[in-house]
Amino acid sequence: MNNFFQKNWIHFAVIALFFIVTYLYFQPQFDGYGLKQHDIEQYKGMSHETQNFRDKTGEEPLWTNSMFGGMPTAQISVIYPGNIFQKITIGFIRFLGGPGAIVLIHLIGFYILGLCLRIHPVIAVFGAIAVSFSSYEIIILQAGHNSKAIAVAFMAPVVGAFLMAYRKNWKWGVIISAIFMSFELAANHLQVTYYMAILLLALGGVELFQAFKDKKLKSFIISSSALIGAYLLAFLINYGNISITNDYAKHTIRGKNEITINPNGTEASQQSAGLDKDYITRWSYGKGESFTLLSPYVKGSSTVALGNSPFVDITDKTDLTPNQVKAAMDMAVYWGDQPMTSGPVFIGVIVIFLSLLGLVYLKDRSKWVLLGVAILCLMLSWGKNFMGLTDFFIEYVPGYNKFRTVTIILVIVEFCLPLLAVFFLHKLYLERETIKLNKKPFLITSGIFFVFLIGLKVIGLGDNFTSASDADQLSRYRDGIESQIYEMDPSVLLQQYKLNVSNPNQVAQFVDAQMNNVQEGFDAIKTVRKEIYNSSMMRSIIFFTLLFGLLSLLFYTSTNVIYVYVGLSILLLFELVPVDLNYLNNETSDNGQYKYWEDKAKIEYPISVESSDEQILLSEVAQNPKLGSIIEKAEKEGEAKAIELEYVGEDKRRLIASYKFSALNENTNYRVFDFSGAFNSARASYYHKSLGGYHGAKLRNIQNLFDFHLSQSNNNVYDMMNVKYFIQEGKVRSNQTALGNAWMVKNVKGFETANEEILALGNTFELENKSTGKLLINGEVKTKATVYGSEKIQYLNLGKDTLTIRLPNGLSKGMKALFVMDVNGQTNLIPVSTLELDTANSFTSLVGIDLNDDFYPKSDAVMLNSEKSKLSKSVFTGEGQVKLTKYAPNQLNYESESNDKQLIVFSEIYYREGWKAFLDGKEQEILKVNYLLRG
Repeated sequence: MNNFFQKNWIHFAVIALFFIVTYLYFQPQFDGYGLKQHDIEQYKGMSHETQNFRDKTGEEPLWTNSMFGGMPTAQISVIYPGNIFQKITIGFIRFLGGPGAIVLIHLIGFYILGLCLRIHPVIAVFGAIAVSFSSYEIIILQAGHNSKAIAVAFMAPVVGAFLMAYRKNWKWGVIISAIFMSFELAANHLQVTYYMAILLLALGGVELFQAFKDKKLKSFIISSSALIGAYLLAFLINYGNISITNDYAKHTIRGKNEITINPNGTEASQQSAGLDKDYITRWSYGKGESFTLLSPYVKGSSTVALGNSPFVDITDKTDLTPNQVKAAMDMAVYWGDQPMTSGPVFIGVIVIFLSLLGLVYLKDRSKWVLLGVAILCLMLSWGKNFMGLTDFFIEYVPGYNKFRTVTIILVIVEFCLPLLAVFFLHKLYLERETIKLNKKPFLITSGIFFVFLIGLKVIGLGDNFTSASDADQLSRYRDGIESQIYEMDPSVLLQQYKLNVSNPNQVAQFVDAQMNNVQEGFDAIKTVRKEIYNSSMMRSIIFFTLLFGLLSLLFYTSTNVIYVYVGLSILLLFELVPVDLNYLNNETSDNGQYKYWEDKAKIEYPISVESSDEQILLSEVAQNPKLGSIIEKAEKEGEAKAIELEYVGEDKRRLIASYKFSALNENTNYRVFDFSGAFNSARASYYHKSLGGYHGAKLRNIQNLFDFHLSQSNNNVYDMMNVKYFIQEGKVRSNQTALGNAWMVKNVKGFETANEEILALGNTFELENKSTGKLLINGEVKTKATVYGSEKIQYLNLGKDTLTIRLPNGLSKGMKALFVMDVNGQTNLIPVSTLELDTANSFTSLVGIDLNDDFYPKSDAVMLNSEKSKLSKSVFTGEGQVKLTKYAPNQLNYESESNDKQLIVFSEIYYREGWKAFLDGKEQEILKVNYLLRG
């Protein structure tokens, strides 16, 4: 044992160093605190029903009714008992605690890469720090993107083992590849794994070229075949997750959309075979923003106001007046191209310069692969800002269109460049004396790079420290001021502001005066941004100067190379960590509370019960008094658990509420819709079965339903989805017309296409131009038109402005209305019957509106003809009863009574895989009804 430790002490020392670094950065974690993570809080909401069911039964439900009316848990929470790699990862993170455990996996993972390639441990430590503390890795941890961070952490050992199999020892390389690819796939972030595959294919191509050149194809084939076998084994170990995810993805917004029109009836032009292009590229890195890789704040920081940013004190370096500083405090310090961001992708001037030296001094062809893949991934991260390349990948590269947020691909850039820097440091370690004889490339590269940095600081990025969103914001300010003016009483404006709204010149002058104050704020923030940019570039120049000094010790002195490399690692920490601390730190506020950390009780039970939730609970108990004793029992269990965990105050209340509402959910089956969260929050899903939720891969059908009907407040659709309660601004409104869990219908209407089927869930109007103006439907002139309510409908009255027509909600099938104008030029919608009483002819009819068809889900069902053909008839009596008798997320028991054959519609989401229906013990086919329900 002594001999073993003497030979391997360095590895134990490195692991100890990693623990120390992790402890120092994430110290509150080891004092019993948990990290505030937005996406983890959302995860708690979406997985609450699943976790409770798993804890009580030991089963995996594979389905939850807590979000979007129901969906598979494939990408929410599934534990695969046979997957030891998933168990090890989860166990390690639970034992040590996140996020420290995840960063430790990053550090150890890159160190394993170093061991695979026989790189000196100190150099491997440098690379581990470069990858683990690049700003994006810290930012995604703070956001709660844990699965993404874990997948990134396992990339390094996968790549290290891959190269080891070709270059060092194919047997051990294959074994290690199998192990770490299994961990990689178990992390369950296939987007990161997909991007890593691009790098592996490129590196494999270089190995093939080298094998062909060296006439070692046999060795290459053996290594490649063994690696394919290793990856296949890893795939089979994770097959449960991958296969279920693959089946699920086909039916989500990442699969093909059967709806080929927009809600307004126009053709959907941005669709691909996967996600819509706009959705894929919404978060696209700017070309100029790419310089954040080099210097962190050249586009500001996160999307926060100056007053809430780390740059408040920088105003002291400007010549702004106090009023100008005050105006700038509410302006954003970020001026990049993304709609919002939590911070820059930054790897630092040290890594980038060392990677440049790698290009100069390395003879290994893999340097061009690392550079080429890094450049390709950088250009792909530009997304909509470089649509030619993005379009090509979306249309022709298999699988690329399944992933959103193209900026995630920058994790490959954050890996390739540090790896290239490590390769250079390793070569310098091995061949220092030879390289010292060739100093000229070092001096030339240093000189060019220094001039480049100075040029960037002096010239800037040519963006004038502003962005397109700034111009949009200014435009919105102007529109808002104008709207506010016209909404006010003209007499008040005249009296208080001497403003005559009938005088366009006066209005324009008044708006310009108000905009001057706004413009002053924008001018001030541009001055502050310029100072932020200059300080960021000066910071990078200083670090480059220190780096040049350290490297000069290697080229011009006999200083021990290990001492210099230790210095480089320390310098790297000083460059990266202060930037990271802007986005995740251990600072406390005046009241002693951490900014980014909170008690673990809040992490475990993160969502507080609100009065609206309690109102719903009381309403359900009032309707079914038997629930009272069930909830009382659950409350006592919660109190006992709180005592066991020593929870008090609000922590205790959250825990007890979790138990109470879990009992409520297990014994009821209604839905809520929270307008404040809608499709962007899983808060309601924590306590109820919700029609809304939060997920990046929701079912396509529910997204289409939201776009076409729920967002248009189609009450009939809310009814058929069994939305029993609406929550809005903390208040609860009961929906008395909700149809419940299941009902029998009378009529079935068939349609040929999904477009027609989804439109049939609303109203169908016939419009006819009745006057001499122009009827415009989505900008096209029409004499007659069939519309569904979401179109942009306007009337261009001759000699007048363009008038907007909003279709009425109160019409019944067969009723007629008219869009009219009175003698004063005012427009309105009135029933035809009312107009017939107008003997004074005080109205001019402009557009006739007939409600040609409507959707009444209590008696009508709509289906595709392909589904309807499976029925023996399409007209039923609708007489009978159907009642839910037992609920579980993966099993619903009903009792029904009827004297005749009937069609039952269930307010449950149709999903082709998994669900089976039995009637008196005999399996029945589940039909797709009302576009997304089961029949």
